[in-house]
Amino acid sequence: MSRDKEKTNARIIRCMKEEFLTFGYEKASLNRISAKVGITTAGLYKHFSGKEDMFRFLVKDALDAFEEAFSRAESHMRTDPDHDPFRPDWPAIWADVIYDHYDGVKLLICCSAGSTFETFEDDLIRMEAEGNMAYSESLLKAGRISRNIPETQWHMLSTAYVHLIFETVRHDMTKDEALGHLRFVGELLYPGWMKILGA
Repeated sequence: MSRDKEKTNARIIRCMKEEFLTFGYEKASLNRISAKVGITTAGLYKHFSGKEDMFRFLVKDALDAFEEAFSRAESHMRTDPDHDPFRPDWPAIWADVIYDHYDGVKLLICCSAGSTFETFEDDLIRMEAEGNMAYSESLLKAGRISRNIPETQWHMLSTAYVHLIFETVRHDMTKDEALGHLRFVGELLYPGWMKILGA
């Protein structure tokens, strides 16, 4: 890629990020983006095939980070009844995932309506609920707990948990503020979960 094309591409990325963060996916305008960049809309299509392609580019790293984090946690919860989901460093783990990819997470949580990524938070809630159910089943088989929690209740608990985590983004908290908030979430929810899971 030539230096001029690299500069143009970098300017396009900066302008389309600003556009989506300001207007959201549905109201974002390719005409506005191209005008800010200083190229025609046809020229914009030489770099990206459209709004969906642009949005996917901007959120890809955040999606990959969350997929890796959830897959790692779910693997432990499905296979290891001695796994401790209440470890004290969890606020820092989630804060790192969110704040290492903050703009992408902000786009997914606050600006994705109308895109194929608008179910991002719901998808995480489903994954969280499935992981919790699998973990409780492994504890049940290991004789660590004597009752299982219905799927509906796990869904409600997981909805509250995931939604509270992303309040950090909805309210534009700094990372330090987010760490305090996430510790508060743990203090609020974990005692009940620990009782349910016999921890």
